[in-house]
Amino acid sequence: YAVRGQIYYLDNGNNKMAIQQADKLLKKHKDLHCAKVLKAIGLQRTGKQDEAYALAQEVAALEPTDDNSLQALTILYREMHRPELVTKLYEAAVKKVPNSEEYHSHLFMAYARVGEYKKMQQAGMALYKIVPKNPYYFWSVMSLIMQSISAQDENLSKTMFLPLAERMVEKMVKEDKIEAEAEVELYYMILERLEKYKEALDVVRGKLGEKLTSELQSRENKCMAMYKKLCRWPECNALSRRLLLKNSDDWQFYITYFDSVFQLIDESWTPPPEEEHSLEGEVHYSIEQAVKFIEERITEESKSSRPLRGPYLAKLELIRRLRYRGCNDEYKLGDPEELMFQYFKKFGDKPCCFTDLKVFVDLLPSSQYTKFISQLLEVIPLSATAESEIALPADIKALQQHLCVVQLSRLLGIYHAMDKKQKLTVVRELMLRYRHGLEFGKSCLKTELQFSDYYCLLAVHLLLDLWLEGEETAVWQCLTLLEEGLSHSPSNAQFKLLLIRIYCRLALMRNTYSTTPSGG
Repeated sequence: YAVRGQIYYLDNGNNKMAIQQADKLLKKHKDLHCAKVLKAIGLQRTGKQDEAYALAQEVAALEPTDDNSLQALTILYREMHRPELVTKLYEAAVKKVPNSEEYHSHLFMAYARVGEYKKMQQAGMALYKIVPKNPYYFWSVMSLIMQSISAQDENLSKTMFLPLAERMVEKMVKEDKIEAEAEVELYYMILERLEKYKEALDVVRGKLGEKLTSELQSRENKCMAMYKKLCRWPECNALSRRLLLKNSDDWQFYITYFDSVFQLIDESWTPPPEEEHSLEGEVHYSIEQAVKFIEERITEESKSSRPLRGPYLAKLELIRRLRYRGCNDEYKLGDPEELMFQYFKKFGDKPCCFTDLKVFVDLLPSSQYTKFISQLLEVIPLSATAESEIALPADIKALQQHLCVVQLSRLLGIYHAMDKKQKLTVVRELMLRYRHGLEFGKSCLKTELQFSDYYCLLAVHLLLDLWLEGEETAVWQCLTLLEEGLSHSPSNAQFKLLLIRIYCRLALMRNTYSTTPSGG
């Protein structure tokens, strides 16, 4: 009960009472190891590290094997940031109780914390011999992989550690002892690192691959990766096409689909006569097929109850690739400016709209930038109010649309072309919009960002531009705006990083001036 009292005081942060309880208990029971360690924890937490360490070493020297003492010492050593002492603790416990599954597993984990991969391997195999469970065997396999990753000699990694790990797993495969998905993942990882892509593909496509179920399309993704490594573009194309038929919003498969189509075109690939196109089914190997496929995805999307961004972005990506190859005009895929405008009308109220479109702004001629921005602004529902001199959004969706346009304006260099007076006018307008937008975030938690934070960030970046152009007072405005933004969004990392950047730059400038000779 007295020991429980100590634990209670430690858990509640009353370290002095825990130490007093320990002293009382140790007067009656001098050899109560657990009480000594709990006292050491109390001493450590009150800043008496040397006394705590000396007391802990007294107990550790006795090589305790009771769970309470071992766990308490482990907690203490972690708080001291001395994880290497935990390994010595359990090494001694394992010697005294060699058949303890618990102590062996604790020893393995202790080695893992300090990166002793060779000892991890030995501990894993020792544990497997005591308790022949698959996880313990594969702990040892994983330790070999970690040795290969940390090995300075890459040749040693590929000639010793990985081949040994491969043989260990193959032994379990031959004995039909593979049970868990993680074990298949480990086997795949080994083969991939050994660059045995054909064998890795066989594993994924075979019986073992059926265990890869925890992640959506885990098996297909691994097949795709191996097809790419092996340059098996027909299979790559057929699989990505099939996956897009299931989910036409998965961007990674569009990229793979386009890569494979153009690889097949460059190789002048043709399907074999009277045979399947590939192991994965039908293959698209011409631009006409790719154009038709993307148009079909957009048609299907129009019937969907949930708007999907993928097909529309895929069309822009296809235009970009065709333009790069100098053969865009003949396929009549549409004007990129109009397609991006339609995309904005459909998805402009989503925070991702800007990041989606910024990838494709290089499709616009620079002479059309201002016109494009004006076109976007025309479709945003902004309304003038008596309190404000500018038209403001009435809801969060309109705010998000306007934010997207403002960010695109910055990206396209429209603000960069302005003079100082125009930039300051834009800064004032952005801050008006920022403060108005705070109304929509009144219910936000402190850990959440305000909806209008990007207005403040863009205003700060414009002021930073002015500062770099020689406007000294701009930097103080930057600091004022960032501190204001941080007061409303304490978790905004960009505000914090910009503040750090500015303060560091100011400190550097101050040091430079202070060390400059008076005559220099």
